[in-house]
Amino acid sequence: SDSRRRPVLVRRFVELAEEVQQVACGAQHTIVLTDTGRLYSTGRGEFGRLGRGKTEDELEFEEIEYFDSSNDSVLNPADVTTIIKIDAGNNFSGAMSSTGELWVWGKNDYGQLGGGLESVVSPSAAARYPRMIRSLPLEGHRVVDFACGEHHVVALTSAGAIYEWGNRQYLEPQPVSLPSRYEAGLKNLCRVFAGDRVSFALTTDGRLYSWGRRESGCLAQGPEAPEQLKEPTLVAPETFDGKRVVDLAAGVGRCLAVTAE
Repeated sequence: SDSRRRPVLVRRFVELAEEVQQVACGAQHTIVLTDTGRLYSTGRGEFGRLGRGKTEDELEFEEIEYFDSSNDSVLNPADVTTIIKIDAGNNFSGAMSSTGELWVWGKNDYGQLGGGLESVVSPSAAARYPRMIRSLPLEGHRVVDFACGEHHVVALTSAGAIYEWGNRQYLEPQPVSLPSRYEAGLKNLCRVFAGDRVSFALTTDGRLYSWGRRESGCLAQGPEAPEQLKEPTLVAPETFDGKRVVDLAAGVGRCLAVTAE
């Protein structure tokens, strides 16, 4: 059997003398970001989710060379793109640059690649190479954090606004909260998270907001929550015994929160 019941060292990165900084796992693929800013992927290649232009499966980690050979940056076209964060959904992946731009690739059956209706109804409905979410930088937005859910993406901009797309609800980035400078905008947002049909936003003082489908089981808004919570809504601090939330992980049908104490 090829299964592993205990952790086994991935010797590929030892041989490459690369230090792994981030790992993101989809349903059947894994991507890695190293200390040199290189991206690697392995697993199921269908729909181009490995980001190398092919659909063949890979048993070993191979480099995604797109950012070495292409520079489609809107905000910083003169310099080489440096990736600082990665994430993965069920069958797609995402990467964020140091200049606040976002690329996604893989399957697009739920609009998770943010390319609009035409890209969803096409026979392929997928991207084999990283594809930039161009609408955000073209409108002057710089992304400071993002997360891939099962079939959607949520992004936080430097102005404190939250954008979301996918889940067959939004096929292009749509604002779900106003920038923080507005009275109705959420204040002090620092991170976003995404699971299966549910999203979260965290503030610097440890307050957690949630929105999405009640049937996700992760809204933490009580039994009276609406079937669809469309706007970020504060999770009662009593949920965490008044403790400050510092981190969160969301999957399919479950989520975990870490508090400061």
